[in-house]
Amino acid sequence: MGEVTAVDIERIRDPEGGETIRLAVAYKFSIGDDGPYTGESFWQPLFPQISKKRVLTARQNVHVHQQVLVRYRADDPGVNKLDRRVWQNL
Repeated sequence: MGEVTAVDIERIRDPEGGETIRLAVAYKFSIGDDGPYTGESFWQPLFPQISKKRVLTARQNVHVHQQVLVRYRADDPGVNKLDRRVWQNL
């Protein structure tokens, strides 16, 4: 298990001059006495026309110090990401 260390909303400009937003979640975790390791994962809804509202709502559901499930490579825990189930609850 990992722990959320920061939650931000990032704005991304596209080549046509538009903008989309995504949720950025930073976290840390340890494996026994090894660590802490850190990572950052992103969530962006599929449909841009509703993404702002969904991201803002999702932001309210993810909190610093919240416990999250992290997936990592056994041979290199520096390669990691949040388990997809974290996003399913948003």
